[in-house]
Amino acid sequence: MTYLKLDKLTGLLGGLAAGQHQSRGLMDVLSLHPAGPAGLAGRDRYAPPLEAVKLVEVPSYGTMVLRNTSAEALLVLPMHIGFFQAGAQNHATSRALVLDGGETLKAEDCYCIQESQGGYLKEAQQRFLMLPLGLRPAASARRAAGDFGSLWQDIDGFNRFFGIAKGGHYERFLRPHFKRLQSFRHAFELQSLQVGAAYFVGGFLTGVELAPSVEYFAQLYPVLNIYCYGPAELAARRRRWEPHRHTPELAGVADLEDLRRRLKKSRRQERRGLLERLRHLVELPFEVKVEEDRLGLRVQTLEHGSWTGQQVHDGQQTVYLSLFRDAVAEASTEDVAA
Repeated sequence: MTYLKLDKLTGLLGGLAAGQHQSRGLMDVLSLHPAGPAGLAGRDRYAPPLEAVKLVEVPSYGTMVLRNTSAEALLVLPMHIGFFQAGAQNHATSRALVLDGGETLKAEDCYCIQESQGGYLKEAQQRFLMLPLGLRPAASARRAAGDFGSLWQDIDGFNRFFGIAKGGHYERFLRPHFKRLQSFRHAFELQSLQVGAAYFVGGFLTGVELAPSVEYFAQLYPVLNIYCYGPAELAARRRRWEPHRHTPELAGVADLEDLRRRLKKSRRQERRGLLERLRHLVELPFEVKVEEDRLGLRVQTLEHGSWTGQQVHDGQQTVYLSLFRDAVAEASTEDVAA
């Protein structure tokens, strides 16, 4: 992909550009890329998460000990990732974490996501999942409570919406829906030099995700699609939302070439509308709270209206961003401002 075909962004996503638009069902995705070759400089010093993170132990409920198995590369661990093991109390992180090469870090503000389940997670190098969009705003808001069980009521409400038996067991949602969620793994093709994505559900912008490197995002992308934004698409379907698409004018089509031209025009208009919503978002006056300065990186929490998330800065460069809102729950039958 050449940089000339990308649409440069400013504000929160300065130095990046929007690329290809892809759609599946009620979900649309705009790929995000460095706006030029200089945007990739220094990004190779970050370890890809699936290869580098190791769960060492859970010494007590709400506490996870994690290790960066890369000897030298920094690890920015995404916020709200979860670990599952049979016969143990499953856990999820509450925030983005920064680990030095080879470092073992104790995170004491994690969530138990399996109400009343006994047993501790054991040491494992394993793939992680992510909390669904429908739980992430609550996971951000309840972090200050310091209560490992504070998500159980929210998980119970999330499960009930999908017609699942009551209780704060997130696994009860995953089991019956996993096959449908798996379809999102390959629904959106990874693009050349892609480091992030903007997610839309039913035409509403609902999340922006940015990774430190191309390799990092390649590992994170399926996790986001399956576990985070896939459930939001299922929720919109459950609310009987219809696909929000531009329909080309077909009256008087002369031939196949004319039809192709009209389809291309319709797709350009659709992409333009999504891009306008993204550009509006990144220029909003976000409230910024510095959470920690660690290993030369600054972790910040961002908030504006119902938007919330975290950003990791390396000097003037944003190397990680997860910004989201549960637009499906907010909208219901009413429009939501971009």
